[in-house]
Amino acid sequence: MLALVGAFVLQTWLVYSDPTGRSTPPLSILAVEGRGIWHSHNCQACHQIYGFGGFLGPDLTNAVLGLSQARLDSILTEGSQQMPAFHLEQGEREAVTQYLRELAETGVSQPKRGENLPPAELLENFVALAVELDGPLASGVARGYAIVGEQGCIGCHLPNPRSLHRAPDLTTMHSRVEQARLLTVLDEGIPGKAMPRLRLSTSDCEAVRAFLAWMEERGEAMRRDFASIGSEGQIILSALPWFEYP
Repeated sequence: MLALVGAFVLQTWLVYSDPTGRSTPPLSILAVEGRGIWHSHNCQACHQIYGFGGFLGPDLTNAVLGLSQARLDSILTEGSQQMPAFHLEQGEREAVTQYLRELAETGVSQPKRGENLPPAELLENFVALAVELDGPLASGVARGYAIVGEQGCIGCHLPNPRSLHRAPDLTTMHSRVEQARLLTVLDEGIPGKAMPRLRLSTSDCEAVRAFLAWMEERGEAMRRDFASIGSEGQIILSALPWFEYP
């Protein structure tokens, strides 16, 4: 009994104190206001933070990094799918956005263990999450994504500059490569280099270009996810809150 009481006291102390001195930086005034709006609308009933909360909506610990400001404003005013319309004013939207951005800087929602995900599967997971957050892909973007999968583009082109084949970063290609050049490469390839001739139709080239533009909008989040491939499955205890220790 004494051992149980002692364990309870220790757990209580750990929960309500920071004995290791690992407190995260305090939230800004605007972020604190956003957190208040979050609680007042009972967002935690559907969404999780650090894996705690409801299961109806996605975990939002890092979700803001994959959303454009326009899409986020739309969600906070008009809702999305099962999410109701809250009709937040501009100031309220800015506060909630700041809260989510500062929240995302504190870490990831939960540590992951297991084998490394292949790049194609990681891309598939990223697209699936973006669809869950943003809604269905536009027809051209969806077709471009299908073509990228069918042609095995992800085998050479990764959302980072560290491809073993020295292939360009997919998340920067749309703005970095001139449109006419991009369409020519998708059709004819690059003679003398590893880029094959795909013989894509004009409509398919336009679909791939639409998908590249869609990825560029989410480039920061995609590059961060792909950068974690090498360390996937490795848990660094010093980087985890005490309650996530394995």
